[in-house]
Amino acid sequence: MSALAVSALGVKAIAASHPTLGTAPTTTGVTSTLTPNVGALSTVSWTFTSTDGKSQGAYRVQATNSGGSTTHWDSGWRSGTDVTLAVDMDEELIPAAVVKWKVSTRDTSGIHAPEVSSVDRNYAPWGAPTVTITTLEGVAKPTDDQMTVTQATDVTLAWSFSDSPNTQAQYRVRVVDPDASEFVHFDSGWTTGAGTSFDIPFTFMSGQKYSLRLQAKNNYGLRSS
Repeated sequence: MSALAVSALGVKAIAASHPTLGTAPTTTGVTSTLTPNVGALSTVSWTFTSTDGKSQGAYRVQATNSGGSTTHWDSGWRSGTDVTLAVDMDEELIPAAVVKWKVSTRDTSGIHAPEVSSVDRNYAPWGAPTVTITTLEGVAKPTDDQMTVTQATDVTLAWSFSDSPNTQAQYRVRVVDPDASEFVHFDSGWTTGAGTSFDIPFTFMSGQKYSLRLQAKNNYGLRSS
């Protein structure tokens, strides 16, 4: 067996180096729009600043009550440089009341800015619309909500809308199965208008039971229950 003797060479230790992450960014100017719109959208906006010249890497928006103890909605962390977020107040079930918006951001290095809140934003004027079915085929709705349709087509549904001083902007009429509401016989879709009656273009079958569902949206885009 051949062999080779090797003298050990000296190895110089190299100290580990750690990258400097930089200065924490800041978030300022958190606010939101309160303008009426049928989309029920309130746009939250803020300003992101990094003295290191870094871009915003992610953001998070939360809607809370005035005291911050109850979170109505949380966007979760979203990647991007956006400094505005349009929030559907109706779809996200954020109450028409005093709301405080909290915004968190971090830069592209992952350094977080301190969380910042808006001043109280009052959505109470957005209202709480209610609708009440008044008549079907001209006959007043009874207290037990049970009625018999006497004609097969062009059945007229009438209702009242309440949400002063707001007005009705849209309405929706559906005919569903009373035992399985996910089975929809007819759906008008959201129809623009302040009218409070609708001729249902559906053929009602003799002996069949149906459930009529009515909703309306006000001029802020909030819907009735």
